[in-house]
Amino acid sequence: MSKKRKALEGSLVPEASPATGAKDQVTEAEEPEETLTAGLTDEKVKTYLSLHTHVLEEFVADSVDVETVEKWLMKKHNRQDDDTLSKETNRYLESNIQAVVYELNSYLEQRLDVGGDNKLLLYELSNVIKTATNADTFALYFVGECSNQSLCLFTPMGLKDKQQRLIPAGQVGYGTTIASYVAKFRKTLLVEDIAGDKRFPKGTGLDSATPIQSVLCLPIITATDELIGVLELHRYFGKDPFDVNQQKVATANLVWALVAIHQIQVSKGLAKQTELNDFLLDVSKTYFDNILAIDSLLEHIMINAKSLVNADRCALFQVDHNKRELYSDLFDIGEVKEGRPVFKKTKEIRFSIEKGIAGQVARTGEVLNIPDAYADPRFNREVDLYTGYTTRSILCMPIVSRGIVIGVIQMVNKMSGKAFTQTDEKNFKMFAVFCALALHCANMYHKIQQSECIYRVTMEKLAYHSICTFEEWQSLMKSTLPKALCKEIEQFHFDISPYEDLWPSIFVYMIHSSCGKNSIDLEKLCRFTMSVKKNYRRVPYHNWKHAVSVAHCMYTILQSVQGTFSELERKGLLVACLCHDLDHRGYTNSYLHKFDHPLAALYSTSTMEQHHFSQTVAILQLEGHNIFDNLTGDEYEHLLDIIRKAIIATDLALYFGNRKQLSDLLQAGALNINNQAHRDRVIGLMMTACDLSSVTKLWPVTKATTNDIYAEFWGEGDEMKKVGIQPMPMMDRDKNDEIPEGQVGFYNAVALPCYRILAEIFPASTQLLKSCRENLAQWEKIVQSRGASGTTRNPTAPLKNSPVKIEN
Repeated sequence: MSKKRKALEGSLVPEASPATGAKDQVTEAEEPEETLTAGLTDEKVKTYLSLHTHVLEEFVADSVDVETVEKWLMKKHNRQDDDTLSKETNRYLESNIQAVVYELNSYLEQRLDVGGDNKLLLYELSNVIKTATNADTFALYFVGECSNQSLCLFTPMGLKDKQQRLIPAGQVGYGTTIASYVAKFRKTLLVEDIAGDKRFPKGTGLDSATPIQSVLCLPIITATDELIGVLELHRYFGKDPFDVNQQKVATANLVWALVAIHQIQVSKGLAKQTELNDFLLDVSKTYFDNILAIDSLLEHIMINAKSLVNADRCALFQVDHNKRELYSDLFDIGEVKEGRPVFKKTKEIRFSIEKGIAGQVARTGEVLNIPDAYADPRFNREVDLYTGYTTRSILCMPIVSRGIVIGVIQMVNKMSGKAFTQTDEKNFKMFAVFCALALHCANMYHKIQQSECIYRVTMEKLAYHSICTFEEWQSLMKSTLPKALCKEIEQFHFDISPYEDLWPSIFVYMIHSSCGKNSIDLEKLCRFTMSVKKNYRRVPYHNWKHAVSVAHCMYTILQSVQGTFSELERKGLLVACLCHDLDHRGYTNSYLHKFDHPLAALYSTSTMEQHHFSQTVAILQLEGHNIFDNLTGDEYEHLLDIIRKAIIATDLALYFGNRKQLSDLLQAGALNINNQAHRDRVIGLMMTACDLSSVTKLWPVTKATTNDIYAEFWGEGDEMKKVGIQPMPMMDRDKNDEIPEGQVGFYNAVALPCYRILAEIFPASTQLLKSCRENLAQWEKIVQSRGASGTTRNPTAPLKNSPVKIEN
């Protein structure tokens, strides 16, 4: 026997009584084992070991294997957890429902993680209910986690590390286990003997070392009436079965726990939602403060979208459903000024709705979250090529109004370098609703504003104009031109000035000569011509005389290149020239925009030119005025397109780009007049040449026309001075001595290159180039003579001192 054993037993065996003789004392060898331990009790051993802990440590180290020690430690660990849980669950045994609810809220609020997995929390609550009902065990099932309409047994591996498993436990339905039965009928069941209940042939369906007899089974139904699981409480054989009171306790605890979970989820969800709502409220205020300015609205949408998802760049495209295109003219250039992104307003880009990620979103209305843009075959690299920016990740969202995608907003490259998250998508969807509302309201406002502008323009036109009278068009039908005049009309330098009464007849003659007498009904042609005349205002330059002059120049060019253009094109071009300045007010486009004229609100680009075309169509629609009603539908549509392109081409802002394109084609030897794109550019150049044709007349005519041009410019300048705005020099009558220098600059920069390229394309038009050079020489003589006399202020006046309608 070891010394430790001797010491232990020596301290626990009663000492011999003094009256006991030696014969009563036995030796160690002689005393039986039962006698040695007869006086030991659990309490005595515990008392001794608590006073002599080293003995226990030595005994465990010498005699107990490691596995046994680990089992002891695990048992102690679980007992501590149970003690802690029991303390918490004791609070739920109170009969006071208000106290129960209060405690549950406090308990759950500390454990609930909004958006996280709450299975473990329900497992803890089930443990609470197990204790409250004195159940031996319990099982927690979840519905639909493993597969549709199935139960899954939830088994945590440990409350500390939160590891967990879901084990398939059969389908929800009648005639299987009690849990599947309760899940099907969503009713609590108390069964005293599960083995004897024929409704549940599989009982609990659990493998239990100790037979289960009584079962209390409850459906777990959320506050929104959603069945999420089943709680199954067990009592073993030999124990009293569950009773109604315990059912009430379990039901009350479970219901109030679920209500508390819902309440806390809603509360915390509302807190987060409040943050987002505050952001969206600020956004909506900003939007509706800026709803009158669509560009400002679009910029604010892009700024707030970037902030919402922490993106590096943002692109916003609007949808043109008629052309099936996406378009934008506002770009995120990646710069920041005073803490705010800087957006660049530039030339509009357009691309097919069939292209790219933005195109797919516009077509389908779906949200696309692309972690790697260049790895996605749908990505359209055109925007990157245009902007020089590299796109990595994309979050693309449709802006939908009344079920129609009106825009696409595309967030590019999250600042963290990672892909956009599902939270970004969720917040972005709500943000897109505000965008749609703002854009819809803005578009509605602009439609109303546009209607008002159309109304004002129409009323103004009706007050000023009228349709030709019966006598006027009848007189034109009877009019004839002298043969001598007909010969003069064929000359490039022909001046119409002396024949004002015959201007309508000259136009009719040119139509008949170029297109044939039977090409247009004469009565309708006369009505149309006289009504066009009435729709020109009495302004110094952009008037009826100018219209006929431009038409004459086009006529001479068409006559010189006979066979090049079809009859349909010739009709369209002659009508376009006659109508190209219809209802001109004598003011430039910039003036109209500066003073918020209704026309500027109707047409943001090529303002007057678009109005001129609109007026042309309006006259054609008048009764008895449609000179093209003998055409087929396709021919009529094609002819209107010819007229529209030709009139828009008189916007001088478009001339410079067109001229460069034609020059490049000529230098490369690639110009093909039969190519429609090339053909349109040539026609555009012809329109510019005709519009500027006053510089190709004889010198006295050119000089007199220049006076008319400046008279109109000075009128605009005078109006600007009235409101305190200093006009540009060519519109300032106080700087009239700069006219010759301005003309020299204009001829060299605009007129000569135009006629030089036209002559290269159509050598038969070389006379126009020759006359232009001769008039330039006259202006240069004036500049030289005035320079010699010391009266010239600026011998190299800039291009802006131009006599033509540079706004067009």
